[in-house]
Amino acid sequence: IQRDLDTTTTWATWIFTGFLLSSAVATPLIGKLGDTYGKKRLLVIVMIIFAVGTVGAALSTSIATLILARALQGAAGAIFPLAFGIVRDELPPEKVGMALGLLSATLGIGAGIGLVLSGVVLESFSWEWLFWFGAIPVVAALAPVWFLLPESRVRTPSRIDWRGALTLSAGLSALLVGLSEGERWGWLSAATIGVFAGSVVLLCLWVWVELRVPEPMVQIGMMRDRAVLWSHVVAVIVGFSMYGPFLLVPSFGP
Repeated sequence: IQRDLDTTTTWATWIFTGFLLSSAVATPLIGKLGDTYGKKRLLVIVMIIFAVGTVGAALSTSIATLILARALQGAAGAIFPLAFGIVRDELPPEKVGMALGLLSATLGIGAGIGLVLSGVVLESFSWEWLFWFGAIPVVAALAPVWFLLPESRVRTPSRIDWRGALTLSAGLSALLVGLSEGERWGWLSAATIGVFAGSVVLLCLWVWVELRVPEPMVQIGMMRDRAVLWSHVVAVIVGFSMYGPFLLVPSFGP
């Protein structure tokens, strides 16, 4: 993709980070909208957004449009919490655990199969077909989801924490820009230090906002629970170990 779109390695990494950034911000917001307006309705909307992003990625002719399309795809991060919510709302208690386990398993199984099949696709087709093939099951699933899935009867009126979403996205974006451009700018340059400092200020502001708004997008107070805190620390470490090789291993190829 980097070669075909005539871009740099730094910008190519945003194909990953753009998706993850939008997913991190969109998932709690869309989850709350699902609680308010109906989880099935939001699930269908998220699938449509993901399909549009996937088709947009397949049609991209520049790295900017591809990153934008990947950011749209990031809304798909909300599919799992919405699906988990529907399971909890609709199934009897004795079946909830098994259903949640099956849903969770699809994430690992799908990721494993997807990585292998992507290599097969690239052996015979151009990279655009990774997205065309990805769009097909999403579009095919829209009708069954709409007609067969029951709408969740559980509704929880709530307000969207736009201030939290804005400060979180700005803080994470500044951090990622600093990490992406630090080598080119110089790690001790004024620009790099300024971007990192801005990221720290914005993320601290986000925590301050989340501790004071009546309905935060993330319950910061839950971090006082040692189990919650350390599970998140482990998740960050797993994220580094999982996505790092995706970016590093191809650089060792011919």
